Amino acid sequence: MNRRAILAILLSTLAILAYEMFFLPKAPPRGTEQEIAGRAIDPLVGEQVPGIESGDPPAEFNSAPEATPRDGSGRADESGQAATPAAPLTDDPVAPKTVTVETPLYRVKINTRGGVVQSAELLQYENDERDGPVQLVAPDSPGGLTLSLATKEGNVALDNLVFRANRDRIQISDPAGSESLVLEQRLATGITIRRTFTFTGESYRVDLRQEIARETGSQEVFSYKLAWKPGVAVTEGRPEFEKDQVGAATMAGTDIVRDATRKIDEEGKLHPSNVKWTAIKGKYFAVALQFDGDPGAEVLVRKAPAVDRAWFEAKIPIRSPMGSSDSFGLYLVPLDYEILLAEGHGLERMLDLGWAIIAPISHLLLKFMNFVYKFIPNYGWVIIIVSVVSKLILHPLSRKQFQSMKDMQKVQGPMTKLREKHKDNPQKLNKEMMELYKREGINPMGGCFPMLLQMPVFLALFQVLNKTIELRHAPWFGWINDLSRPEVLFEMPFPIPFLGSGFSLLPIVMGGLMFWQQKMSTVDPRQKAMVYMMPILFTFLFYRFPSGLVLYWLVNNVMSIAQQRSIHKASDAPKDADAAVPQPAAGNPSKPGKANARAKKSRATAKEIT
Repeated sequence: MNRRAILAILLSTLAILAYEMFFLPKAPPRGTEQEIAGRAIDPLVGEQVPGIESGDPPAEFNSAPEATPRDGSGRADESGQAATPAAPLTDDPVAPKTVTVETPLYRVKINTRGGVVQSAELLQYENDERDGPVQLVAPDSPGGLTLSLATKEGNVALDNLVFRANRDRIQISDPAGSESLVLEQRLATGITIRRTFTFTGESYRVDLRQEIARETGSQEVFSYKLAWKPGVAVTEGRPEFEKDQVGAATMAGTDIVRDATRKIDEEGKLHPSNVKWTAIKGKYFAVALQFDGDPGAEVLVRKAPAVDRAWFEAKIPIRSPMGSSDSFGLYLVPLDYEILLAEGHGLERMLDLGWAIIAPISHLLLKFMNFVYKFIPNYGWVIIIVSVVSKLILHPLSRKQFQSMKDMQKVQGPMTKLREKHKDNPQKLNKEMMELYKREGINPMGGCFPMLLQMPVFLALFQVLNKTIELRHAPWFGWINDLSRPEVLFEMPFPIPFLGSGFSLLPIVMGGLMFWQQKMSTVDPRQKAMVYMMPILFTFLFYRFPSGLVLYWLVNNVMSIAQQRSIHKASDAPKDADAAVPQPAAGNPSKPGKANARAKKSRATAKEIT
């Protein structure tokens, strides 16, 4: 086995180990859900709230310049710790209630205690058990968009402030309809808080107007924070199905910063300026907060403890001594490229479809898939059509690649003799090999360049099939009822290491076809081990991949085998035809045919080598 074969096997093995390490689920920690999530103390009432990280954010996130009183007395509390109020939050007590808002797209429940989003269901998307709509608010969440104030006396959390609401329920059936929910309350310190939600029937955007006003001589507020803890709920049944794509995305200026959850450290990731919007997301759904105008917001993205989710906290300064009024867009949205594009503000960029050179190809392929789906409403067949079409488009490159392999196969005999002849002189061997390639008209890199040119398309297809919501819960036929998940034909009575207990048929068929293709394309006898190793390694690697991705690769192998067979027939046909042509008699002045010329050249090459 030569060095290239050994290197290929090592790289493939490392790829599988990396996949096992970073993408396969780890054993969950012991304990109940509340014990796992952790418990932090609510500074207002001393209650414990499950799932919220008790650690402090970075110092620069707490010590903003506006925390110093405007009279220059220097009495501001810049410690960053929440202060417990000495008096009740409000002199106007009211019983809490839940206001339900339903539109054609979502059902949202607003709790007047804290004025938070208690529940957010997307009505056009089923949950993983398919017994109801997708829920974006995690069960261990205190509610979305919690509010806290930074005052001279300290930080004041308003989680237990009960607002007065102007509506008990909102129902919007007309897509063009629009309704508003106003929550308002006056604090005992003379600060008035007003939060206005405006809902429409045709958009996933909820307009939010956050107003904070103070009376003359009352407690001064320097900034406030909006937070969504501890992140978007797990929507795909088990965290391992979306673990590699959970995180946050923030648009700062014209740049997109992606913070994968596994890469967020204990202090979090701070985005200090020019933030247009920030989003926390799972594999297929996201919650985003978009800042209208330029409120000077700072965003801190953090990781919730013991759960693989990210959450954000946005700090907005209050620039006027008497308060402020800021507008936001709250998006409870599926990661559907067309929907995000229609919402505007560059939100479609939160969907990561690959590197800058890959993303345009991914978008083009996604549009083509959605176009075909209008006529053939089954994404399994759409994937097969996309595989065939892409293979036909790239056929000229594939033909060059396979023809180069065929040409290399023809010179294996002379190459073997050269290696034996110059086995102790590598420099002489390389020189003789290059001269052999030149005489035979062979480009030794001819099989590599076409493959490299095809790689962007393959990578783009990988991104589209692995990340787009279109394949979620999309069936093909029979037992394959979700192309975004590994297919399972039946459950085995015992688990197999690295594979689990589910028996998947598509990866095994794909591995068999890959073995056939490798056997057809391998031209160097020293690479014979690759014929067996690569199909086995790829079968293990693809066994946990989404079935839509495995289906694409399977069809791609079928098309590659068909292409190779057709090229082999085409390259062998001239040899048979020339053999049937009578050879010129001795003394005949006519020139020999091309086949005779090639034969003569090959005999000369062999004679020279020996």
